[in-house]
Amino acid sequence: MTGDKIPEGSISLQPFFDELKQHLKKTTVGSLAGNRTPRQVRAVADTTMEAFTTAVTRLEALSPPEKPLACKKGCAHCCHLAVMTEGATVMRIADHVRETFTTAERTLLDMRLIVYEDKVEKMTQSQRSMARLPCPLLVDGVCTVHPVRPLVCRSFNSYDVESCEKQIHGGGSTGDIPAWNVPWLLGLALESGVKGALVESGYADGDLELGLALKAVLDHPHAGERWLAGDRLFARSAWKARKP
Repeated sequence: MTGDKIPEGSISLQPFFDELKQHLKKTTVGSLAGNRTPRQVRAVADTTMEAFTTAVTRLEALSPPEKPLACKKGCAHCCHLAVMTEGATVMRIADHVRETFTTAERTLLDMRLIVYEDKVEKMTQSQRSMARLPCPLLVDGVCTVHPVRPLVCRSFNSYDVESCEKQIHGGGSTGDIPAWNVPWLLGLALESGVKGALVESGYADGDLELGLALKAVLDHPHAGERWLAGDRLFARSAWKARKP
């Protein structure tokens, strides 16, 4: 064994992703099998984020990026894409907002969420996908909930900033942005595992549009308890439920 890194794409990591997905699904279902509490939901989100970070670090040694990633603080082209996530992550983000935002920051966020909802509710799902509206959690080019951002945000990456700008703001396809596929495939696997676990546990919300879902949680007192008790808190936030 030489210790040399294996070039990206030279080995198949899909079996690992599949196994990780099933493991996360199983453990999440188990954690929600007893008395369900917002603390348990928060733990689900935290565990998923930690699993992603740990796995990316380890997989980088096996299948490293072909060249340095262009992503850095202040580069926010991808923050103008529609963000899909699930209930546990939305609840975790809401907790972060309540715990870390100042009164002024929370007021400004509430205002951005109102504006965002007003714009999105006037659009079809297809129009929303192409609108490239800034995420309401974005301030001065920086994510205000970066430590607890959704998996799709953690997964997205690029080798070329100019390509991001061209494809995202020019109406192109994100599939044409050159990127390291390991984080993306890992994120898809983990997200699928969590969503599958939530569905199996009785929460068939599917993909949730982050801005609308976060507003629903922040607008309702005891939102976590209500959702865990079966309240359709995310009915207006479900992406698949909206008109195509």
